[in-house]
Amino acid sequence: MARRYLHEIDLMRAFVILGVLSVHTTSFFNVLNNNMTPGFLTLGALITSMHYTRETFMFVTGLVLFITYYRNPFHPLVFWRKRFLLITIPYIIWTLAYIAFVGWLTPGFNWSWSILWPAIVHNVLTGNMYFLYFLVVSMQLYIVFPLLLFMLRTWEKYHIHILVASFVLQICLMWINKYALGTVNVAHLPKVLYDLYEYRDRNIVMYQFWFVAGGILACHYDRVAAFVCQHRRALFISLGVGVCLVWSYYFLERLVVGESEGSAELVLQPIMVPYSLLVTMVYWYAGLSWAKRMDRPGWRPFSKFIQVAGNTSFGIYLAQPFPLYLMELTVNHIDGVGIPTWLHYALLPVSILFVYFSSMLISYILGKIPLLTYTVGRRTQWRRHKQQAVQRAA
Repeated sequence: MARRYLHEIDLMRAFVILGVLSVHTTSFFNVLNNNMTPGFLTLGALITSMHYTRETFMFVTGLVLFITYYRNPFHPLVFWRKRFLLITIPYIIWTLAYIAFVGWLTPGFNWSWSILWPAIVHNVLTGNMYFLYFLVVSMQLYIVFPLLLFMLRTWEKYHIHILVASFVLQICLMWINKYALGTVNVAHLPKVLYDLYEYRDRNIVMYQFWFVAGGILACHYDRVAAFVCQHRRALFISLGVGVCLVWSYYFLERLVVGESEGSAELVLQPIMVPYSLLVTMVYWYAGLSWAKRMDRPGWRPFSKFIQVAGNTSFGIYLAQPFPLYLMELTVNHIDGVGIPTWLHYALLPVSILFVYFSSMLISYILGKIPLLTYTVGRRTQWRRHKQQAVQRAA
């Protein structure tokens, strides 16, 4: 069966990565506010409502894998060789780059090998540098994907049951994460249990629903697409209600229950499961709608942007710490001079766009340089580059 390219996924990637950078940039701006002030709580509520991005990326990953392999021949060894080549290389390279970057920023950093080597080993094993947890979870998915593929192929007539059971399990896991594990005293835990506790946010079990949901959507893609398009109005109304509920929940947690900011904004908590699913479905519907119009003359500039942003999204994710650092330096300097409050908040969208397009530029350039393409998860197409060189010479 011919493999299907989903143009709508490009739009999802382009705007979900914008959401990721919006969260990280807005979080920095909120650090500059005093706790419990109106500005702090407003940005806190906004950040909470943008905490769907992690789940949406997991969903897209599962969807793309299953749409590629569900109805096509699958060879685990070929799959692992292909996927791990494109993820372990950038994972290791960016881990080393981040360690060097942190060392450069840290006065008096000890560059001796006896200090660097344990740091490298620890961060490679845990994905502890910046936002590399996503790659750690992705590698775990690649390991178990043959089993997931076998299960969904074998139990195709039970897909609804599997989806519901996975959803309920996800709610239970999020409840345990927030209300049970959040109060554990880790001081006397053995190291193995401590590591499982400390790094549970990069354990594939914590995201199992998103991979399963993406996989089941891939199996019944056209039927679900027709259903969503038919009920698009209900989808948008549900999203509006969902945003209001998430904001209300955040203010309830902060102002009534007295929870900390970290607990109220927590990504891995029960309310974020149905909310993130709603947002993901809206993104998907938007992608479907654009895919029908992408070749129309009036849409071509936007479509070109989506193509570039979608193709560079993985590299944007990896390159973002450097533009984020430049943005933080600049905003701190401007605030230090003394500016009106309205101007401070006006810098927020400008800062988001700066980080987004700067990261995109880095990713785009790396994706055009032979060998360095592997740092952003892309193979070097030697034959194509050779043909292009010949054409230029001619």
